[in-house]
Amino acid sequence: MRRALAVLAALAVMLVPTSASAATSPDPIAHDPTLLKQGRYYYEIITGDIGTRTYLPIRRSKDLVHWEFLGTVFATPPQWVVDELGITPGDFWAPDLNYFDGEYHLYYAASSFGTNNSVIGLATNATLDPASPDYRWVDRGMVLRSRGTDNFNAIDADVAFDEDGVPWLSFGSFWDGIKMRRLDRVTGLLSSVDPTLYSLASRGGAAIEGPSIVRKGRYWYLFASFDFCCRGVNSDYQVVVGRATSIHGPYVDRDGVPMLQGGGTVLLRGYNGFQGTGGGDVYAGALYVHHYYDAADGALPKGSVRPVSWEGGWPRLGDPLSGNRGFGHGPAYMTLVDRAGGGVLANPTCGYEGADIRLAAPASADPCQQWRFEYRGAGWSSLLNRHSNKVAEVAACVDADGARVAQWGWLDNDCQKLRALPTDAGWSRIENKIAGRVLDACGGAVVTSTWRGDACQQFRLQPAGDVIVTDPANTTRVGRTWRFVHAGDGFYRIVDRHGRRLFGVRAEWRIEATDSGTYRLVTRDAAKTREVLLLVP
Repeated sequence: MRRALAVLAALAVMLVPTSASAATSPDPIAHDPTLLKQGRYYYEIITGDIGTRTYLPIRRSKDLVHWEFLGTVFATPPQWVVDELGITPGDFWAPDLNYFDGEYHLYYAASSFGTNNSVIGLATNATLDPASPDYRWVDRGMVLRSRGTDNFNAIDADVAFDEDGVPWLSFGSFWDGIKMRRLDRVTGLLSSVDPTLYSLASRGGAAIEGPSIVRKGRYWYLFASFDFCCRGVNSDYQVVVGRATSIHGPYVDRDGVPMLQGGGTVLLRGYNGFQGTGGGDVYAGALYVHHYYDAADGALPKGSVRPVSWEGGWPRLGDPLSGNRGFGHGPAYMTLVDRAGGGVLANPTCGYEGADIRLAAPASADPCQQWRFEYRGAGWSSLLNRHSNKVAEVAACVDADGARVAQWGWLDNDCQKLRALPTDAGWSRIENKIAGRVLDACGGAVVTSTWRGDACQQFRLQPAGDVIVTDPANTTRVGRTWRFVHAGDGFYRIVDRHGRRLFGVRAEWRIEATDSGTYRLVTRDAAKTREVLLLVP
């Protein structure tokens, strides 16, 4: 779902320098940006501000970092929007800007929040330059409508062209997912040639929205946003992609999972103060513009532009043009290995909300078995599953031994807060904030129980794959990535791809989590100790 911006005044450019992860970003306020270039300028249009009733703010930039505010597309909603919805919306959402047949076409959404009582409209202009005598936004009326009886939501429009130059409109949020209709190129409205409603991607009613389609080589690529925006730093929006040989599918992710069955290869999720990354638009296959919530600046929603590179037929998103903050892309993922039998903490069904957490036999590189501790303050972290993007929680916050442990979106409550406390020989117990109970895998199903010191209540933390090792201040970075090779009990040899040892020390190290979101590496003989961050490259 889309949500209005909080502060209209912040639409003006902010020129705050940024270098460290704690610094605020120079990025301007934004939700759901769309990007297009005309002449020397890139033009960006965004979701408006419901508090001040602004309808589709516009700005421009020469360098994609410093922005000039140009006003809005509409001063008030066109009357047809009010008549169709039965309300006067406080803002318009999720614009998509294209240029074809001599005009700029702007598709936008209006809705009643939390419903699919929604419309997609179209406005056109001969130019994006407000100094031109030809500058005038012309309302072209309704393109598409959804109602409570429909299984789709008519918001989040995106226009792409097939190999014959025919325009297609993808759209959708929640409900049955991302849909597509053919457009008439002359009018910009729906085509009567093909009235088929194509289905492109679905999560069975779960959170999916914000399509953006681009062609590269022989494939069309569908970018989309999974999970939840609009919750500030608690947002868990993430960007995913799939590809197809036809513009209307079927789209599959890199592992061959159909996007109609919940597939989607993750390109970007929150890290280093960039929380809730999503709501994006691909421009010319070379840039991806999206919004995020700035954890260092009061959780303000801001716009970011990232370069897109292509490797092996798949896109990759680079660091933001306005500057990254800190090294890496979030805490390293880990497998959590049980001391009693060597099973690993897993999302064994690869499920989402409500899916139980259990022990499973280790499977190399399985994202359903990988977790990361995300520091939440005051000594506590959440435990995020790589596949589901959901956190471990004591289901229903039950305050009793034997309480079931499952997954849910981050809600910032005590039943989702955990910490790893060292026991001995590199093992740790994972304690929940509710009454100090620990994760207990003695029965296969993971529950919380009172600490007894049993082996099945202890885990070793093994970083998955290659990780960056850096100091907590981000002032010294070890220039290579490192791999943790198990060496018995909770100890590891830490080597690079050439077999060189971390810090030049031929030693075995245990990993201990600290109460400030870092890790402590300690040699087996305890002679050497290093406090580090372990990060995704």
